[in-house]
Amino acid sequence: MTREEIEGFMKSQIAAALNQEPEDIDEETNFLKIGISSVQALKIINRTRKHLQVDISPVALFEYKTITEFASYLHESLLQGEAVE
Repeated sequence: MTREEIEGFMKSQIAAALNQEPEDIDEETNFLKIGISSVQALKIINRTRKHLQVDISPVALFEYKTITEFASYLHESLLQGEAVE
């Protein structure tokens, strides 16, 4: 999966959680400024785990604070064949 595909998936998940359209979500805006709650973040992490079939720490969304950062982190980890923690 490409970084762009991961970004697209993340945008769609965040948009759904916030009842917005994916194109209205800025991939460079901090997750907290977008308005993601901790409960929503956990749901997004769980969906991402299932979709990408990787193990992701729930705090990863707050360590990598934008969609772009998070997608790059996931993409690099997937390329290296690592378990994402």
